[in-house]
Amino acid sequence: MGVASPGVTLPRCDDPGFTPGRRDVPALLELWARCAERDDAKRVVAALMRGEQGVAAVLLRGLAQAPGAERAMRLRVLTRIAQRLPLPELAELLPAALRDDEPRVVREAARAIGKLELPEAEALEPALLEVADQAAPPERRAAVEALGRIGGALTQQRLARRPDDDDDLRRRIAEATTLVRRRHGREHEAAIRLDRALPRPLELRLRGRGGTAEILAQQAAARLSIDADQIQRRGDDAVLVPWSGPLGEALAARSALDLALGLPLPPGSELVDRIVAGLRAPALVEALAAWTDGPLRFRLAFADGGHRRSLRWQVAVRLAERPSPLVNDTREVAWTIEVDERAGRLWCLPRGADPRFEYRRADVPAASHPTMAALLAWLGRPRAGEVVWDPFCGSGLELVEASILAPGLHLLGTDLDPRALEIARTNLAAAPIEPASLELHRIDARRFDPARLGRRVSLILTNPPMGRRVVVEHGLHRLLVDLVGHAARVLAPGGRLVWLSPAARATAEAGRARGLRVEELPVVDMGGLRVTPQLLHRPR
Repeated sequence: MGVASPGVTLPRCDDPGFTPGRRDVPALLELWARCAERDDAKRVVAALMRGEQGVAAVLLRGLAQAPGAERAMRLRVLTRIAQRLPLPELAELLPAALRDDEPRVVREAARAIGKLELPEAEALEPALLEVADQAAPPERRAAVEALGRIGGALTQQRLARRPDDDDDLRRRIAEATTLVRRRHGREHEAAIRLDRALPRPLELRLRGRGGTAEILAQQAAARLSIDADQIQRRGDDAVLVPWSGPLGEALAARSALDLALGLPLPPGSELVDRIVAGLRAPALVEALAAWTDGPLRFRLAFADGGHRRSLRWQVAVRLAERPSPLVNDTREVAWTIEVDERAGRLWCLPRGADPRFEYRRADVPAASHPTMAALLAWLGRPRAGEVVWDPFCGSGLELVEASILAPGLHLLGTDLDPRALEIARTNLAAAPIEPASLELHRIDARRFDPARLGRRVSLILTNPPMGRRVVVEHGLHRLLVDLVGHAARVLAPGGRLVWLSPAARATAEAGRARGLRVEELPVVDMGGLRVTPQLLHRPR
């Protein structure tokens, strides 16, 4: 193998900037062979794994003649490189590696099959099953894990009837079987249905941003025809309502960030038992089936935000132990089921079926979230036929949402960014609205006079700019105060300015100083930025 290159040392291996080349491989292999400590050997292996095609070519060429431990190490390095670069030669070696006399080589071959997306993977299933049946426990574990990633119906049959006294192996078999079922279940699409009613009334949670609970309660009462005494506040960001209708009708609450069906999390001492019992409950299965076409695939989440990977696996395995309509998965799911221990609830959130904002074809930086545009429109209470102006129209969402609430509006939008005006025009054209007229102008809002266009504005509806660029270039407070003064001049008698103010005191004082009546709602949390919904009315 030759004498080790003086430039290849353990400290050199630790340097993340050292990418070995073809000529470094003999020295690194010799250094690895001379390492007395396991951790030192790992440092050499880590360096080899940073190699590319040249390193892989040298490792492949000498693989068959290398000692057993070195063959296993070479295979591990080649697997890592193959995750970044195409190495078709590696796939050709794996069948023989599964029959190697060195157990460590067999383990590395099985791991390679599980990690690499090989076209030949299915053909290797019988060989992996042979290892899982006949090899020693360490190799069997590696084979079972690989089968979980590439196996099919044969794997399910063979592993399901395989008794074993090894608790760890039994656990791995259960996980592998779950993975195989999960992967093959994805062959059938799952989609949320918007037009089917629930079989029985359930608790429906409408959740928005912090501070919006009162507005959500108003929308639930008006848009979903829910009696006020049936609406429960849940903190400052959510309300609970009884619901048995279709999901599509519930989406009339346009200010909600999400909607979720709430079902009981049964009591008990072990959380995994409680979750599984809740997921198997007939009421939950019936509700999800009513709102789903195809398999009831879901991912499990937790209200406290924790990952809890071990617990999620336990639930998945327990569900797979006996037939269940629910399939726990991480991809292509129709539902997220959120475990809320404090509330004693399983919140079932439909995924991928929210048509409320499909008109949003493009966006601008720092644009309104459509649920906030819907909230502003709701507060503005647009009336049929009136003139609505958005001084900072951005992507046009506020104008769209106002038009959804009232027919025949005359829409005016202004912005300094021509790209924003182009995007606003695109979104407005895609929206299911029929305004009486639409005009978009590139101009500073403080210099725009709608009266020159023959319009008398009765509603100014906007989510003003709040970014750092505005603060630096224009002075945020000055811009907002100036807009209040301009609104007082252009609003028709009885008109109103409705917006979210990040400088509530300054804008309220400016409004009162110009004869406007100021109405404020609870502060709204926009991801750390606290803003105040304000309605500034011009007297008649």
